[in-house]
Amino acid sequence: MTATALSMNELHISDGATSIRCLTIGQGRPLLLCHGFLSSAEEFGGRFSELATFRRLIIPDLPGNGESAPLSGRHTVEAMATALESLLNRLEIEELDVAGLCLGASVACALVERCGERVDRLVLHTPLLAPALIRRFYREQVRVLTLPPLWQVVVALSRNRPVSDLYKRYVIAEGDVDRQTSQANFDNQRRAYPPAAREWLRDGSRYDGLRALLERDGQTLVIVAEQDHMVDVQRLRRLIAGRSNIRMFVDSEQGHGWNSAAVHRQLGVMREFLAESA
Repeated sequence: MTATALSMNELHISDGATSIRCLTIGQGRPLLLCHGFLSSAEEFGGRFSELATFRRLIIPDLPGNGESAPLSGRHTVEAMATALESLLNRLEIEELDVAGLCLGASVACALVERCGERVDRLVLHTPLLAPALIRRFYREQVRVLTLPPLWQVVVALSRNRPVSDLYKRYVIAEGDVDRQTSQANFDNQRRAYPPAAREWLRDGSRYDGLRALLERDGQTLVIVAEQDHMVDVQRLRRLIAGRSNIRMFVDSEQGHGWNSAAVHRQLGVMREFLAESA
């Protein structure tokens, strides 16, 4: 059965403290997908929906993103992981695998630390895991642009499509991104709650998810892009070298963003890794 033959279900789960909108598709061992900064369930889940042919995908809009309500407190990595743990409990999911994209990788690592033995396999895609693994130029961007006076300007400019596209192409240098993905990125930027985005970006860029990765015994797949201008790929490679439970796939043709060709390449690697525990 192909993913196109499966139906996507939409849920709105509330525990009294927060409300999370979540997409689910497929059957089998649950796989929770944590999207990246200024993103949504559709972008990450839609791109990798082929995994639903042998997995039950649980794809939330993280708090303050997409159609999920903001948290009542600060949007830290730990707070988002706590909200996801509550989501899993409400869905009565006891055992699962977890994947995180970009800044969502920090949330995935925090969730793995919270859930302990409940999580078997972990996938980290172009991960922003620790300050030491984020290139200095980008760390300085985050520090300056999230200062209160400048953040208002950033929010205003993010609503301008040409400016947004130019920033991603020439500052983040994310590589060749197809039109569909570019439009989805822009739509998600406009939907995100600006205070939540600022809090998550500031906290996530300081969060040490690398410690959780290196201390973990479970099997982990790290997908990185050789041309990534945000992630220090070479340093990450050195840090995980020799760890038999961590494997790395380096996409030599892509930057921090992605296009259909990159997704096709990476899907095969993810399928092979996850099929080992299906």
